[in-house]
Amino acid sequence: MKLFTIGDSISQGFMSFAAARTELSYSTLIARVLGLTPEVDYPLPTWREGGLPLNLERLLRRLQSLYGADIRGLLEWPRALLTINGMVDDVEDHYERGSGNIARPQAGPTKTFPNSSCFGFTVADAWLIDPNWCLQQIRDGEEDDGLISLPNQSLARAAHAVLNPSRHPAYGDRSQLKSLEQHVKEEGVENLLLWLGSNNALGTVTRLKINETPNDPNNRMHLRSVKERDRYNLWHPDDFKAEYEQLLDRVSTLMEQNKHPDWRVFIGNVPAVSIAPLCKGVGAEKECEDPFGVLGNKARYFENYTYVIFGSDFARRTGLGLTRDQVLKIDGYISEYNKIIANLIQDANGRLGKERYFLVDISSCLLKLAYRRNNGQPTYPLPPELAQARYKPNTMYYHADRNGRLQQGGLISLDGVHPSAIGQGVLALEFLKVMEAAGAPGAKASALDWNAIIASDTLYTNPIALMGELYDNTRLAEFLVDVMRRVDNM
Repeated sequence: MKLFTIGDSISQGFMSFAAARTELSYSTLIARVLGLTPEVDYPLPTWREGGLPLNLERLLRRLQSLYGADIRGLLEWPRALLTINGMVDDVEDHYERGSGNIARPQAGPTKTFPNSSCFGFTVADAWLIDPNWCLQQIRDGEEDDGLISLPNQSLARAAHAVLNPSRHPAYGDRSQLKSLEQHVKEEGVENLLLWLGSNNALGTVTRLKINETPNDPNNRMHLRSVKERDRYNLWHPDDFKAEYEQLLDRVSTLMEQNKHPDWRVFIGNVPAVSIAPLCKGVGAEKECEDPFGVLGNKARYFENYTYVIFGSDFARRTGLGLTRDQVLKIDGYISEYNKIIANLIQDANGRLGKERYFLVDISSCLLKLAYRRNNGQPTYPLPPELAQARYKPNTMYYHADRNGRLQQGGLISLDGVHPSAIGQGVLALEFLKVMEAAGAPGAKASALDWNAIIASDTLYTNPIALMGELYDNTRLAEFLVDVMRRVDNM
């Protein structure tokens, strides 16, 4: 096997709060550069009804097609609510009772996908979550058939679809690492892309609160059940270290049995989740010591952080917000995560006496891209096709005016966390640079087809004019925030 990927939502191609546009993910872009064809020798999952839990781009385009660039007054809002409810019901019906129900047999020969990534996965979920666990979660979960009810147990449904696409009971133990083991032993894996860790901190900004792990040396987090682990959204660095050590030990054990003699593992580190545009800084600014040491000695932090679109009043009214000190703590922990990952890679290579493991510094890439953190002057050099485009995309939250002209954003999708198709292209570029330098056959950063990547990004090529409604009328924005908060892990 030329390429195998273990990751979370970003690697899966999760966009605009839905799994997944895997055909647009950085992993698939890399596969194309390596000469693989998604429809032939690099199979991908297909997600109906826009995907799980809810495709916000699809939803907004549907509203725009019915009501235009704004939703007016007492007459249109009730109709719009019914439209939204109808779309959500269609998604729920498909995945809970229709052909998307994983309890139904699935025709087709695919036993496993070369991209095993799934949204919501933390580091230890690479071996803790398998299809049997997913089925048990769905059996134990309660269905919500009220107004605006999403499919229940969305993570379990999505993970099962990825890890056991044939839905055959014989593959009920196929975790991400079990799938890797299968390919390592059967035909060998030449290149492994490994990128986990973001969800060990991401929940702090999607939920706007911190639930830190207890840092109990006698009961580390990777020894606990998935249910116990779900209580927390920020891993103490010592808990993270124990978990990531276990991950690399397991990966090393498998890869060193590899039938392919010239294998390599490319490991992405953890991004600063606080730069996600979903979480907006408000209030007084302050120059603080940069926890990552990437942007110089100082970096800009705000007094408070709340959901984008809203301001300080919303944070006070709802209690949904983080303080500057809390965000600095989150960033400080992630900086420690990345030092841990770098040291573990160095140790693994030292033990082998040869470079097999390579760090892909996604954290520094995204920090240099971060618009507000860099005072509106990002230092990351975009490819010429983007840098010289009529509109140069950035990491601000997506916005188009009511005439359909893009005003800001372009690198992040509508959920304010996950990359757009263009953003996925930037990630592919960073991985390919490291793969090319490492001598991976066929890996060439200049081979990325940026014209095709740009053309595939409908948010960029066909901006949503209804976005003005989110900025001018907070009813729709608050509804979307409420929907997203119903799913703990994105």
